[in-house]
Amino acid sequence: MYSQFNTLQMTTNLREYSEVKQRVEHGIKILRSYSWLLDSFVLDFYIEKHWEKLPVKWRHLLDTVELDELGCLLDYRNANPSFKRVWPLSFLALRSAAHMLSVSRKQAESLNALFYKSNAHFEPTDNLHQSSSNQIKLDNISAGSMEDQILGNEFIINPKFSHIFVKHVKPKKRHEVALMAKITAETAKSTGCSYVVDVGSGLGHLARMLAYGYDLQVCCLEAQHTLAQQARKLDLELEVTMTKYISNDQSLDFCRPVHVSNTLNSSVDENYFVQVLKTAFGMENTDINFGIVGLHPCGDLGPLLLHLFIKCPNARFINIVGCCYMKLSTSEQKNVVNFQGYPLSNFISEQACSLSYEAREIACHAIENYCERLCSGNVSHLKVHCYRATLERLLVKFWPNLRHSGIRSIRHSNELPFDKYCHAATERLGVVLPEEEINSKETRDDLSQWKRVVIFYSLRLLLAPLVETVLLFDRLFYLLELGLNGTLIPVFDPCLSPRNHILIATKQINK
Repeated sequence: MYSQFNTLQMTTNLREYSEVKQRVEHGIKILRSYSWLLDSFVLDFYIEKHWEKLPVKWRHLLDTVELDELGCLLDYRNANPSFKRVWPLSFLALRSAAHMLSVSRKQAESLNALFYKSNAHFEPTDNLHQSSSNQIKLDNISAGSMEDQILGNEFIINPKFSHIFVKHVKPKKRHEVALMAKITAETAKSTGCSYVVDVGSGLGHLARMLAYGYDLQVCCLEAQHTLAQQARKLDLELEVTMTKYISNDQSLDFCRPVHVSNTLNSSVDENYFVQVLKTAFGMENTDINFGIVGLHPCGDLGPLLLHLFIKCPNARFINIVGCCYMKLSTSEQKNVVNFQGYPLSNFISEQACSLSYEAREIACHAIENYCERLCSGNVSHLKVHCYRATLERLLVKFWPNLRHSGIRSIRHSNELPFDKYCHAATERLGVVLPEEEINSKETRDDLSQWKRVVIFYSLRLLLAPLVETVLLFDRLFYLLELGLNGTLIPVFDPCLSPRNHILIATKQINK
């Protein structure tokens, strides 16, 4: 039996590369077997009678289970939970297999030897003996409060400025930016790059730390012009603040980020991309080596950046953390779109692993936070799943064309009576549900089964890490098949940042 993909254990050789491919293949077989569960929208719970799809033995037991017990079973961090009852063997087998075949989500305990001994690092099969000169070496940094140690670390140009970088930055973003900047700075150093392009840079929090903190030349590509303008304003505010912390006889040579409002899509080729960077850096007639970073690029943008990294000879590294998998263009859409975000690799393509929108969407959820809510008994807000499923049944009964329509988001919806929830949720749909239907016995019966809806959602979430594993390794295999070096590592705390794996790839430096 396999052990879970563990952080900082795997060495680089053909045998382990082959083993990981085998494990991913086994994971795909499980996803196929339970596609009926993954592909089920929870809002269709009553319309499609989802509860009846579960094995009879599962249903009998799940009707008696406490939600805190279910939370412990879902929690991958609890490898051997104590059971209060005898679970069906088929359920235990599924839980065990999903756990063992999913890449570890536990935050790396340190960032030492990032490119070696990581949980999923391989070199191309024809180049297994990479020169040590291209290794990335990081200081000892414990998982606890890792960003605090980075911000006070010697790699920041002037440690006394460290708190300035996180001013007005929320804890989640602060955590991500500190770690991403540290890794990017070290990757740039190891690959001989002083230029970095931050794609989807937003307000420029990461870019500022890279530029002002690590002295890198940074080009920010952001599709929204207003965000780029705000980022420039924040740059200037940072510079003003920094000057207050130096004496009159000192001077600061700012390495200010360059902000460009530009949209990257599948029609952008590598020549245009490079020219945008050269123009931004004022280096039109000079070749520059650069790295690409993307902190949670949405949907197809992540695969597009991988494509540009491969096509651009002077792109030396890429660091990306994906998100919004449900927005990926897939092979099933090849007659509609001209770019395919999944699958990318030949290996996954050969497995014919079709991941539905529903499967990719569940892979984006925050499983750790959900488990903690179940275990703590904080489940009242989860009743909204039942509210939504009951509302969907009513809408489809009277207006079938409104199936899966977007409804108004309602704060504290679990605190509302169902009738008020219905009126508020359907306000923008231009329909009025009959009061007799809202208050009918069938509706009351549906609402009384809210726990079943939560359980069904939880069962789907059990498979979510396995779906994400396939998506992550598809990207890694894509790079490896083209002869590049790559690694996957869970660098963020998943409780703060659920999409916590960073994909790092470099090109061999020929000396």
